[in-house]
Amino acid sequence: MKPTLLSLSVSSLLLLSACTPDPQERTGESIYYQSCFSCHERGHGGAPIRGNMEQWQSRLDKGEEAMMTSMVEGYKGMPPKGACFDCSEADLQMALDFMLLPKE
Repeated sequence: MKPTLLSLSVSSLLLLSACTPDPQERTGESIYYQSCFSCHERGHGGAPIRGNMEQWQSRLDKGEEAMMTSMVEGYKGMPPKGACFDCSEADLQMALDFMLLPKE
């Protein structure tokens, strides 16, 4: 390769690498659809269905700390963090808050 062509190729690669989109802002809804939807939308494996407060109430009655422990460590068939392994506790809380909203 000629030096000019090599310089052009390297410059193009550097420019393209800078064009990656900004990471999407995480929301409770986006986390839900990424990691929680497959079980909590239909109640798979006994998972409480999103927006169904009757199904969530017994879990909520155990308290916030118990809920977070179950979410972080996993519960029955739910994997730790609901398989959102890069989720922080704040992310998990946002997902829970979304799941507790009534369905429209």
